Amino acid sequence: MTFPKYRPTSTQERRGVNAVAEAVARVGLIWRENPMADVGIDGQIEYVNSEGNATGRMIAVQIKSGPSYLKGDAENWVFYPEEKHRFYWERFPLPVLIILHDPDSGKSYWLDIRHELRTASSEDKAVPIPKSNILQDTPPDILFEGFAVLNQPFMELGDVLTHLVRTSCPNGSFPVSYFDLFCNGLTNICRSLYFGMDVAMTVAETKLATSNCPVGVGLGPREHEFLFGYVQFLVHQHIADIDYSDCLIDWYDRKMQPSFMAPLTSRGRLLVDTIQQLQAQLQQSGQLPDFGILRAAQEDFVQMVFAPSHYKRISIIEKVATAYKNAASYAA
Repeated sequence: MTFPKYRPTSTQERRGVNAVAEAVARVGLIWRENPMADVGIDGQIEYVNSEGNATGRMIAVQIKSGPSYLKGDAENWVFYPEEKHRFYWERFPLPVLIILHDPDSGKSYWLDIRHELRTASSEDKAVPIPKSNILQDTPPDILFEGFAVLNQPFMELGDVLTHLVRTSCPNGSFPVSYFDLFCNGLTNICRSLYFGMDVAMTVAETKLATSNCPVGVGLGPREHEFLFGYVQFLVHQHIADIDYSDCLIDWYDRKMQPSFMAPLTSRGRLLVDTIQQLQAQLQQSGQLPDFGILRAAQEDFVQMVFAPSHYKRISIIEKVATAYKNAASYAA
């Protein structure tokens, strides 16, 4: 008589999942294992804030356990994802952690593989996973960096407005507040929010010019940190549906401020209504003059600025399309 075989790899896989569940529970987060057969995602981790509130912010997890995955050099483990998983993870709507578990040491090593795949070149088949990224030693805010989790509460809408107004760059030669960036970035009939260095520089230059300030705009590392903090605040407070993972690529890998146009969330749209109502109340009470049809939170549009080279490219684009059609017709 023969009995069903229980594969040793099944034991290793279970030990990996259990280790992740234990590490997540130890730091007060929520682990949700996929009950059905997975296709590249074993489960999700949900962030719980300092007040003990489940936030709905989740990262996906794929776990690989056993010595066959633990190959590399002194600094990194080297992981070779299958092409189908590379395609899947890069396009996944959540940050995806790949976790390699060592059953012998009990340590688990992690990497945000979605971010890694989005920045890697097409020739990069190997994914390095730093041996210093030990899941059991990693604080929750580091794991959730792809969601801009900040050390601040999820605010009521009135507190969000107060924070926008009161948060200004301390540099007098860069007189920009979060409120400036938000209101001046509203576009697409107040359904979307734009952010880029052009907005920040225009606000700073205009304010300095109207105040007859003799100095020019001062822009350095502290000002850049201030601007990126604004982006993090928007994501953390869920004001707009920003692809924060893409922002991190600009910020860390390209050493530049991100630029985006993102749709406002329902909270973002309510914030716009709150600002409009506030201006109306201040005007009715006489604390503000009547600005006519102009409002701080104003319907506006975005338009691409065509430089001389753009106009020249119009004819080039047409010629390329015509040549391709002719070549395609010939090939057919």
